[in-house]
Amino acid sequence: MNAPVLQRFALNFWTLTVSKILYRLVSIGVAMYLARALGAAVLGGYATVMNILTLYLAFADLGVTNLVIKDVSQNRELSGSYLDNFFVLQFLVGLLLIGLILLTGWFSGYERILLIALAVGSIGPFFSGLSNAYQALMNAHELFYPFAVIEVVCMLLFLGGNVLVVLMGEGLLALIAVTSVVSFAKYVLGAVWARRFAMRVRWRFQWSAVRRMLAAGLPFLLINGTHFAIQRMDVLFLSWSLSDDRVGVYAAASRLVFASLFVLASVGALLYPVFSRLLVEDEARAARAYGRGTLYVFLLSALMAQLFITLAPDIIVLLYGPGFDEAVFVLRLLAMFIPLFGIGLLASNVLMVSGAVWRAVGASVIALAAGAVAAPFAIVSWEITGAAAAVLFAEGVAAVLYIVFAARSLSMTLPLPRIAAGTAAVALPPLLLMLGGSASGPLPALGALAVSMLLLFLFRVLTLQDVREIRSLLLRREAAA
Repeated sequence: MNAPVLQRFALNFWTLTVSKILYRLVSIGVAMYLARALGAAVLGGYATVMNILTLYLAFADLGVTNLVIKDVSQNRELSGSYLDNFFVLQFLVGLLLIGLILLTGWFSGYERILLIALAVGSIGPFFSGLSNAYQALMNAHELFYPFAVIEVVCMLLFLGGNVLVVLMGEGLLALIAVTSVVSFAKYVLGAVWARRFAMRVRWRFQWSAVRRMLAAGLPFLLINGTHFAIQRMDVLFLSWSLSDDRVGVYAAASRLVFASLFVLASVGALLYPVFSRLLVEDEARAARAYGRGTLYVFLLSALMAQLFITLAPDIIVLLYGPGFDEAVFVLRLLAMFIPLFGIGLLASNVLMVSGAVWRAVGASVIALAAGAVAAPFAIVSWEITGAAAAVLFAEGVAAVLYIVFAARSLSMTLPLPRIAAGTAAVALPPLLLMLGGSASGPLPALGALAVSMLLLFLFRVLTLQDVREIRSLLLRREAAA
């Protein structure tokens, strides 16, 4: 990468990452309040409502976001027409989602308080969809920092709203209402900022163009929707078969793991338009970026998982109290989701921006089906631990298929020996700690992390050249040769 590209990537990465970190910290604070002040049952109800809302939100753009980013990143002249047509589409879909969310709660037989919470929360996906139209166009231009700043502002609003709820002693409905207010604020701020880049909805849409966008966006809808469903099906299956307090114990662990994926997801979002452009300009360069990028993302995800495993008892007690001891094992098990997600991330990206998008669809659908079939049996056999196992199984199937299809369709391969050595370097220290009876605590966790970093260099998984390359990406320095 040249210097301007590096500077843009670094600016986008840090603004996006900082905003997501702050947002996740506030979300964890909400979970702590629910668990400590109102109990596991209320936390379970909150998790059920938010999973339904976020599950529908994953389908809200009908896959058109990825299409817009792919096409506009290759041809900037499409911006105006794509924004007009996409905005109208999001408006209509948002109205439909409100009805679908309410029907889901009704047919699921949820109690009255959850139905009211779903009604209040359904406003959020509507305005999130409208703001998504502006965000997609900015992402296509590789302008991530405006919405990163907007995320920080919304985070402050989210924080202030939740603090007010806590001070007033309110519960589930008020917390859900705060999320809807934040979504409305995000839409307003996005519309105002987009005008600075001459991105303004003119309501000059064409139904024929909207229909074409829907047809072209179908594979992206299936990929995003099914993969997002993999991350949400655990709580939904549990809410249908177990009590709210059991769901709350599980959600205490699952919310931490899935919230941590934002770091990897940010990298994937930043590289998505880059791969789209590189596959048109220089396929060989795209292949090299895919191999190195997947290695770096996988190592980062593996080290994150290691920290969750070694610090799980301390994290659970600190955040939720001793009543959630059972969540420790679930957290350690679900931590394995992070490297599975990381190793398949860029493979799914390159499939989505290439002519092999339907291969990515097949991988996601097969993985979701495998998890959905396994989940009921696993829950009956192992309860909340079974739900975690089913999610890991589904994500493992998806990762393997993404990698295989990327190799077969695009001739893109991974440095498998280095990935295997990296897995050993990260897995050995916590395994030795567990065998020695010192698997938890800040000092053992930091010691395991330090040993793993040393082994990464001893095993030649990382070299000084890799360090210089990573540093140049993150600190906006010129790339090494």
